[in-house]
Amino acid sequence: MNRERIGSSLDSMFEDLGELEEVKILTQKRILARQLDQARRAGNVSISEMARRMGTSRMAVHSLLDSAKPTMTIDSVSRAANALGAALEMKVVSRPSPSHRPAKPRRKAA
Repeated sequence: MNRERIGSSLDSMFEDLGELEEVKILTQKRILARQLDQARRAGNVSISEMARRMGTSRMAVHSLLDSAKPTMTIDSVSRAANALGAALEMKVVSRPSPSHRPAKPRRKAA
């Protein structure tokens, strides 16, 4: 089976549901959560120590690192990276497709 077609079909499906941007954002959050947790483990930093360095609670760190439901702000990710001796790098890039359509409104759950 052609993976390119599968990805295109999934993108189309989520776009039709008006959820494509939300899925992309969640994926980015999961990637960041995983990168932070990998850096934490590589540096042998406990959750408690990371919380102390960030000036927050262990529960907040667990929430930040939970890739199933990551909750984060730019501030929290930046402070977490700093606590691990790393830095957050971000950039805004132009979309390759000039025919970008605005996201469809989300459907309300029944």
